[in-house]
Amino acid sequence: MADINKTVELPSPAKVNLMLSVHGRRADGFHLLTSLVVGLEFGDRLQLTLSSKQADSLFCDESGVPTDDKNLILRAAVAFREQTGKAYFFDFKLKKRIPMGAGLGGGSSNASVALRGMNQLVGDPLSHATLLSMAADLGSDCPFFVDAVPALMQGRGEILTPLAKDQADYLRGRRIVLFRPRFAVETAWAYQQLVANSPDAYESKQQAQARLDHFFGADQPLFDDLLFNSFESIVGRKFLAIPCLLERLREQGVNCLMSGSGSCCFALLDDSKLAESEIHEMCRNAWGASAFWVVTSIC
Repeated sequence: MADINKTVELPSPAKVNLMLSVHGRRADGFHLLTSLVVGLEFGDRLQLTLSSKQADSLFCDESGVPTDDKNLILRAAVAFREQTGKAYFFDFKLKKRIPMGAGLGGGSSNASVALRGMNQLVGDPLSHATLLSMAADLGSDCPFFVDAVPALMQGRGEILTPLAKDQADYLRGRRIVLFRPRFAVETAWAYQQLVANSPDAYESKQQAQARLDHFFGADQPLFDDLLFNSFESIVGRKFLAIPCLLERLREQGVNCLMSGSGSCCFALLDDSKLAESEIHEMCRNAWGASAFWVVTSIC
């Protein structure tokens, strides 16, 4: 029997897409994609407690985060009860650090970490494969966060292939800076823009695979050969602040990219011709002193 009031606290990492190639829209409305995804040391923290009450609760220290059934954490709790057939209820406390509408996968990460934490609290009744399947039902990005290891993401996002050890080792530990303007980009809107600009907004699976093969097949892989995001130019047509800053950084020898559907961007510090302080100054000058800024690394 599970111990009532037992608590676990887990990291809920952010992610960035080092490459995100969207190929087209499926008949069910989802999009086909190929992406190279890595988890970050930076993220949220989720505390879970097995409750004696017959209801779930969610507290978040960020007022803008919904704490009702719109939140994927609480949807994950419902799915967990359905899957186990047991009347388990949980109290969740979320320490939110990942910005909303940033393309960093915060909500998906929270949901998948909630699944892992609930399973841990009640003695691991569900297999790893079951957790992955449940995560896929919650959202396309969710399966990645069950393990959050560097992986190739395909299908609508639910097909994951962990990178080979030497490939993952090449990426792990690399320092990344995240920077975001004071506005969010809605994922649904971004996908609508791809549809509206089809077929030019899409690229083939072959193009995406060739980019990956070229990067990992090189003796000295160059990130400027890998970094690509189908959303960047589409989102940038409305949100001009994003491409203007990224173009200036690239002109100065900084490997940078928008992550996901935006609005957060990242730069690889270890391969940059500019110092961290110089990049920070350019971001402040472009987006203001209140722009989001975090230095982290690939985990």
